[in-house]
Amino acid sequence: MIEHRLELLSEGFVFPETPRWHRGSFYCCSIDEGLIYRIGADGSKELLVKIDGMVSGFCFLSRDSEEMVISSIMQKKLLKWDGAQLSEFADVSSTGCSAINDMVRTENGDCYVGSLSFAEGAKSLFDQVPSPIVRVDAKGNVSVADDKVLFPNGFVVTPDGATLIVASTGWSNLLAYDLASDGTLSHRRVFATIPDSAPDGICLDAEGGVWVTTHEHVYRVLEGGEITDHVDMGSYKASACMLGGEDLRTLLITAPVSHDRTVIDGKQSGRLYTIRVDVPGAGLPSLY
Repeated sequence: MIEHRLELLSEGFVFPETPRWHRGSFYCCSIDEGLIYRIGADGSKELLVKIDGMVSGFCFLSRDSEEMVISSIMQKKLLKWDGAQLSEFADVSSTGCSAINDMVRTENGDCYVGSLSFAEGAKSLFDQVPSPIVRVDAKGNVSVADDKVLFPNGFVVTPDGATLIVASTGWSNLLAYDLASDGTLSHRRVFATIPDSAPDGICLDAEGGVWVTTHEHVYRVLEGGEITDHVDMGSYKASACMLGGEDLRTLLITAPVSHDRTVIDGKQSGRLYTIRVDVPGAGLPSLY
């Protein structure tokens, strides 16, 4: 197994998440602040979007612009940003979930959105019951793609557009689905299991390896469960990762100091780290 060493790129986020690579730059959000940033090669931050509330997943609409669809966590809505203004794209509250989270958008315009549903009397983020993967098509129509996944979280789509992979934070595994041209999902199976972990954000490389953040660690895992690479996060908690850079071999890792908001206490303690890897990025949600 290859061990990687972290390099600090940027800091000053409350809870950084959802990194993306697009048009020669990394992007990420700061969940609790409702902010989306473009990140410079020197770690500088340029604020692009501020929403009213908590933000998580976002995906770009084309390779030619910074227009995007954004997941508003507690509003349970997808918002569209046209480069200047926000508007409502879809309300997914009819699916019965408690909140929404990360997402991916296919080349056909279908968005697949992870959701959270809390158990009665829940006291923490992880007191959850199975919740839907929500599909929102290019016209904003809402449906349920799979109704029972325990905390569906990070998503990737393979370069051929035929497979969707999603991290199930609650089941400690990555699930794979056949993705049909009409947007339906079928043939759910376990892509890989990472025991005693909480898989969060994920990204895909050109050899089919999935980089997965599990808070204390980041792993590269192959279908079937073989782990080829490892990153120890030390005192920080990896929330998500994405491959990018000029050669697509820089892995950006978003890292809050904790997932416990009472520990974070509103402080801008979150960081962005990078490592260099051998295999370049591929597939979605970044637009390579």
